[in-house]
Amino acid sequence: MLIAERHRKLLAILRERKAAQLEDLARALDVSGSTVRRDLEALEQQGHIERTHGGAVYRERASNGQTSLALAARMQANIAAKQAIGKCVADQVQPNMTLLLDGGSTVIYAARQIVARPLQVVTNSLSIANHFADDEQVELLLIGGSLYPRSGVLVGPIAIGCLADLHADLLLFSLAGLYDDAAYNINLTMAQVEQVMMQQAARSIMLMDSSKFGRKSLVRVCAVDDVDQIVTDTAVDDEWRDRLTDRLTIAE
Repeated sequence: MLIAERHRKLLAILRERKAAQLEDLARALDVSGSTVRRDLEALEQQGHIERTHGGAVYRERASNGQTSLALAARMQANIAAKQAIGKCVADQVQPNMTLLLDGGSTVIYAARQIVARPLQVVTNSLSIANHFADDEQVELLLIGGSLYPRSGVLVGPIAIGCLADLHADLLLFSLAGLYDDAAYNINLTMAQVEQVMMQQAARSIMLMDSSKFGRKSLVRVCAVDDVDQIVTDTAVDDEWRDRLTDRLTIAE
């Protein structure tokens, strides 16, 4: 069973029952308890459910469409690479920094591994905002705007306006692909917000797992030379290592 299909079935069960125990969910899907735990963690990040001791409850306010499930599915792709990239970048964050974070899945992995405190975090990602929401050592600013549900990020003129007067020490962002000398994303409004984010940050780090190298997508966001550092995993081709030289960091 595909991950996205399993997530849809989990949501259908919880939507109907309102709450369920982990053992019951594992039995209903014919999968292991550890698999259900991972699925519930992904769905909780998207705001669909809330995990409890031994199970989960359905959040009535959550969207029941397939859009945010797209992010949940991306969170399950290339997990080891994204975790390694996230750890490498998280280690560069220093206390008292102002961070600007977009909603890419690899950025979410980085956000979960940042231990430096105190911090100011500015983001347009609902998942990242939810991660830091209860942390008393993090001053959190959630950018407003129109929700792009496939990624759970806020975009559009309001988001761009919110960014206009802000400054960040460091931007962490992730795009859909690197092709030739440029980086691309899948959606125009997302790309426009990321372009403004780059302008408002003193330094930018792009988090890109190796599967995205050599890909072109809908919208050109920036030139490779506009980014201070690109962090990827060990599977990246030697051609890209030679081309990007010191700009490229390999997360071991």
